[in-house]
Amino acid sequence: MTARRNHFAVTLSALFVSGLALAPLAAWGGSKRGQDDGVDTGAGATKGGPSREYVKACAQGNAKYAARDFAGAAEAFQKAIELDPDQPLGQYLLGEAELATGNLTEADAAWTRASNQSAEGDAALHARTLFCLADLKERLKKWDDARAAWQVYIDWANRFPAANAFPVSGQSRQQAIDAMLKQDRLYEVVRRRIADTKDGGVYNDPSKSPPAR
Repeated sequence: MTARRNHFAVTLSALFVSGLALAPLAAWGGSKRGQDDGVDTGAGATKGGPSREYVKACAQGNAKYAARDFAGAAEAFQKAIELDPDQPLGQYLLGEAELATGNLTEADAAWTRASNQSAEGDAALHARTLFCLADLKERLKKWDDARAAWQVYIDWANRFPAANAFPVSGQSRQQAIDAMLKQDRLYEVVRRRIADTKDGGVYNDPSKSPPAR
């Protein structure tokens, strides 16, 4: 699981740097500027940009995450979301904190909201969110859903080359899922054979033999 998220680590390291108040937003390299407080809001910001309080809450969450206080980070990101529920970055960061605490259902919900809020307004953040959602489906062993989610990620990456997404990663995950499912089907015969003999019986049914290779 760790290997297929390695390319994502660079983004997270940029986001979760304590002491950089604007790290959560500046990491996306946006050019829009908040009209109310002059804060560099990043791509995909809502009209007027996020408030200074929102930025401060995200920065606090970043610092807690860097300190491995994941529950505290989730609380800070929740506060940011309450301040501005229309900013997708807060939802995305909350998903990362929830994943770190093992709350997969909550992570799924946060990333789904981030995905719905970002889209073309922030193609890069949307791509990262799609990656997380597909990865999460694999963690939950929802193989069909995972394969479909990786296809959504691949399609987005191809549609927005500047989003710094990795379509090859999605394709490799689909191939890995296909190989795993194929192997599982082959071993189903073996599992049935074990079940037939688990009570001390003798396996003698040729019709259940594995196919010749």
